Amino acid sequence: MPNEIEWVYRATIVSTSEDHSAAKSVGPLEGEPKYRAFISYSHENYDLASKLAEALDNTDGVEALWDEQFAHGQGFHEQIKNHIAHAHVFVPILTEQASQRIWVHQEIGFSMALNIPVLPIAVGELPEGLIQLKHALRLVDGDVNSIRGYLSSERIAALIERSSGRSEAIYACAEFAEDRARLMAQYAEDVMALGKHGIVRQRGGLSSFAIPTQTIGHSIWKRRYGNFTKSDDHCRNQRKERLALGRHAEARGCKLIIESDITYEKFGVDARLCRLECLLGFLQSMNNENCQVAIHLDQSHSESVTLVGNWFCAEAIAGSLQAGFRQTVFTRHAPTVMEKLYDFDAKFDELLDGHIRKQESRDYAIAHIEDLIKSLKS
Repeated sequence: MPNEIEWVYRATIVSTSEDHSAAKSVGPLEGEPKYRAFISYSHENYDLASKLAEALDNTDGVEALWDEQFAHGQGFHEQIKNHIAHAHVFVPILTEQASQRIWVHQEIGFSMALNIPVLPIAVGELPEGLIQLKHALRLVDGDVNSIRGYLSSERIAALIERSSGRSEAIYACAEFAEDRARLMAQYAEDVMALGKHGIVRQRGGLSSFAIPTQTIGHSIWKRRYGNFTKSDDHCRNQRKERLALGRHAEARGCKLIIESDITYEKFGVDARLCRLECLLGFLQSMNNENCQVAIHLDQSHSESVTLVGNWFCAEAIAGSLQAGFRQTVFTRHAPTVMEKLYDFDAKFDELLDGHIRKQESRDYAIAHIEDLIKSLKS
């Protein structure tokens, strides 16, 4: 039958008659990037890959990632790894030519090692080897249009949902504050290397936007740490974190949960003033449309979470005022990041509780911080 679609191990894909309520629970948030599908292919099949990329880009809530988007002057293999690591789903085009290319199998193995859902598209007979362990959509006639309905955001969401669970996520752990700042900058810069940005969501202390942007030789760094001395390396990594997250916030905006009652007693009053002034300067540089802030008066200060769009999540499980947040875990695992996004937004809405409009929350936060600064100075 022309254009016939044959499913192999089709249980992995939600059929048209199934309830999609679970899939919708992990759908893209308003204003967030789309689901990202990385296309792996042999260059003998370029025309087919191009048609598939076009079909994905014309699907609501989905966008294609493939090597046509790679930047010149950067390592090809490193860019492949970076694109795959940030993909929600990995889509290899399996043909006779692809089955003979070792890098196609390597890319499949890399995506599976990262627990990224794999949705293979097989042309002709399904190749022998590793991919037989996965489901495949077999394209008999080479007509990409015939499978558009099977590449919808709802179906991709269902595939991601089946890969959800903390045990599926791959984490990187930063033990100390210096490592946390370095990895935060690296993860944020990796997203920008793809030509993308994400909304910055952050909860914990006064946020990264209380970090100075001045060079590390500036006197403001001594003010920031007051009674303690931090190494140049520590300050340099902190600044990189601030600048990298700032670029995302400037491009896409931010939602911050600020714990303004932290006194920073060990560092001294001027250290608290310095941080509040840095944060105030950042908030004043934004506007009410791209910056929303909730004030959280909490004495525990035991957790910190940072999300950049639906690209990655960083969560600290322990911290102290002197050492900073420790044991921060980073992940790009799509279901885990989406879960954290929804948790964050639920907490954010709970804190505003209808008393403050989101579009006015920045103004309220600015007035609140100005009052704190005035009180400390008096």
